[in-house]
Amino acid sequence: MISLKDYRIIDLSEEIVPGILKVNGEYVHGSHIRRFEMRQFIYAPDKTFMHWVETETHVGTHVEMPAHLIDGEKSSSEMPLESFMGEAVVLKFDFLKPVGGKGQPIKPEHLKKVRRGDIVLLWSPYSGDEMPYISPESAEWLAEKPVKMVGVQNVSVEAPGGSMATHNSLLRNDIPIIEGLINLDKLRKERVFYIGLPLRVAGLDSSWIRAVALEPK
Repeated sequence: MISLKDYRIIDLSEEIVPGILKVNGEYVHGSHIRRFEMRQFIYAPDKTFMHWVETETHVGTHVEMPAHLIDGEKSSSEMPLESFMGEAVVLKFDFLKPVGGKGQPIKPEHLKKVRRGDIVLLWSPYSGDEMPYISPESAEWLAEKPVKMVGVQNVSVEAPGGSMATHNSLLRNDIPIIEGLINLDKLRKERVFYIGLPLRVAGLDSSWIRAVALEPK
């Protein structure tokens, strides 16, 4: 029996602050760049508050499935649950400093600690154009390993230039991609247990998740 007392629980999920239209007509502005709107209403039978939600699937911390790349491929309801949980290796790229204001590629030689079947969580302290990125060679290397899933914080999934090489290498091999992670820098151990389950919605290409890491004390 696993006891949660033996683990630190680290929330890896970004808080989404939506725009809300309240029942009294007041509108409260949200803070997210992408559209996430909620309209409050009163459920007549028992006078409780409920919400209509209008948004997209790539908001906040989310996981992308093969259906994001290929119409009719596996969606959030068709991927096995074990795809979204398991042992994760946390790789930090503070040493991969930008050059001339540009982020540098994460190469296969930077991934030596990755094992077959790992969930690979990549972090850097840089942002914007200075973020490191997953090189096409590393994406192929991860797919061939293969790993279970890849997640990023301050690491670009794709190389500069708009290519979808990494998405192709991973999603076409049923390796989901987690974007919008936070707090990877707060993890002290190199290996943790990761959980981030998508909504079970038929045809959904990507899903918001509540991602957490269980770190042994």
